[in-house]
Amino acid sequence: MLKSLLFIILLVFLGTSCQKHKDINSIEKLVEKKLYDKAIEEAKKEKDDKLKFNYLGIIYNKKGDIKKSEEFYQKVLKIDSKNFKARYNLALLNLKIKRFKKALDILDSLSKEKPKNTDIKIKVAYCHYALESKSNAIFILKKIVDENRNSLKAFQWNEIAYIYKGLNRFQASAEALEYYISTANKEKLKIDVKTINMKINSLRATNTQGL
Repeated sequence: MLKSLLFIILLVFLGTSCQKHKDINSIEKLVEKKLYDKAIEEAKKEKDDKLKFNYLGIIYNKKGDIKKSEEFYQKVLKIDSKNFKARYNLALLNLKIKRFKKALDILDSLSKEKPKNTDIKIKVAYCHYALESKSNAIFILKKIVDENRNSLKAFQWNEIAYIYKGLNRFQASAEALEYYISTANKEKLKIDVKTINMKINSLRATNTQGL
């Protein structure tokens, strides 16, 4: 589930700054259909090398060719060593292949540049959880929720719930899932409310601290 969330975040993040370039939506649709070769062809039409290499890195990541994906992100960084998108995408790639320390190093650097970016903070919390720095993960998640409770997106609540469950903070995970449902409704997303409520009830049955 987390891998799918990471890929969605990656596409959304890249798409927000590419309106004047190759249509990210057309590439995303091809990737969703697993038409990777066609997606690669479309991405190669992008004239801006930094955007093109980022597109290709995303596609090869989804295709499962981690080595090639990383090569394209590194190509971006050879052109622009401070390129935010390439560094963020590289961090997500490292998360995917469980190179958590390397991912955390990149994310910490990005967080200093964009201290209000909640996506980055959630990924930092996940890295700490994966590296068994549980107190750090809990501290970061609590701060995220306290400061951004009314502005978090549905997918972010879902990620927070996932991490809290891994930390055995079941009540907090249940609360995050409740926010996920309400936020998804506001965003008019189609979700399996019945299944999610079953998860919430199961989590509620375990007595641990909440948000």
